[in-house]
Amino acid sequence: MWQFFAAMTAVTSVMSFMGSMRKMQTMQTSAEWDKYHKRIDQSYKTIQANDRARLLISAKRAAHGARGVQIGTGSTLIEQDAVVENLEDTLFWIDKGAEISLREIDLRLAGALQDEAWKAGTSLITGVGSAYGAHKYS
Repeated sequence: MWQFFAAMTAVTSVMSFMGSMRKMQTMQTSAEWDKYHKRIDQSYKTIQANDRARLLISAKRAAHGARGVQIGTGSTLIEQDAVVENLEDTLFWIDKGAEISLREIDLRLAGALQDEAWKAGTSLITGVGSAYGAHKYS
């Protein structure tokens, strides 16, 4: 009877450990998908910022051209440079936000994996200890 209990305890512990390993693999896959979606979002925001800057520069050129101002000199050059500078700042913060998000995903994953590894290890040790104790008792 105790031998059966010992065997079942050992099997249950191993199954629990294998389940934990599978859960950790699923967590890693989920984190990779989160990163993938963050990169897509970053690309989308970059495209939007470039489009807004392009439209703003085109509108400024059209307005200056309609007034007969020489484009690319004096105040028009300053305005154009300001748009480009603003675009560069926007792109920097888009990249920085994406970088922070990706690091946050990595940190959350590392914490969750560490927690799950601890649970798996203690579960396996406890199960093997219980199985050994039951076997020894018989």
